[in-house]
Amino acid sequence: MVRSTKEKRKTEPRLGRRSADQASPGANDLARIALDLFAERHFASVTIRDISRAAGINSAMIYYYYESKEQLFRAAIENAIDEAFELFSSHSDSKNYDNAADAIGAWFDVHVVLHKRLRNVVKISLDLKGLMEILPDANEPVERFYRHEGEILEKFIREGIEKGIFRKVEPAAVATMISASLDGVLARSLILDDFDMTGTVAEFKKTLWLHLGYDVEKRTLRQNSV
Repeated sequence: MVRSTKEKRKTEPRLGRRSADQASPGANDLARIALDLFAERHFASVTIRDISRAAGINSAMIYYYYESKEQLFRAAIENAIDEAFELFSSHSDSKNYDNAADAIGAWFDVHVVLHKRLRNVVKISLDLKGLMEILPDANEPVERFYRHEGEILEKFIREGIEKGIFRKVEPAAVATMISASLDGVLARSLILDDFDMTGTVAEFKKTLWLHLGYDVEKRTLRQNSV
């Protein structure tokens, strides 16, 4: 088990290798550093020594927090996922949004703020199929992420329908569309260095509101929307 409590985070911390003047990294810091390395290379090619070198510590410190590379691998994925949901929770709390559209928009914003971390999760997820024999439960955090994401989005879509700002749609289908589209945005940002993620997400929001019949200016259902 990890021997530290979760850290409070509001924005995405600086990723990558630490400089010599930084404090010794804790469990969550090591998970972030490891996530970068696992995304850059395949799981099998990354060693504990590689991670300790990137963190600027000796390997023994990693074993203080994690029993094995496999446990650190899982923690790296869970850390990124938990951070996304923590940030989303702070944005989508009922005190912080006026309606369901604002809450859904906050989930888009989380993907922009944490795009480097989340796209690494997407990259690693694509590699997981080849690791099932040595890491049979490694995909569980990713599956949990998509289940939780679907539940949250479906909840707000239903709320928008009930409040009369969205037209009647199938919440599960729209939630899947949102999730798959955001995955595509993250994947494209991995492929193209000059990809305009912020602009693309903004345009997708507009398309989603049209699909849901939501009038952004009037903050209500568009007339003649069915």
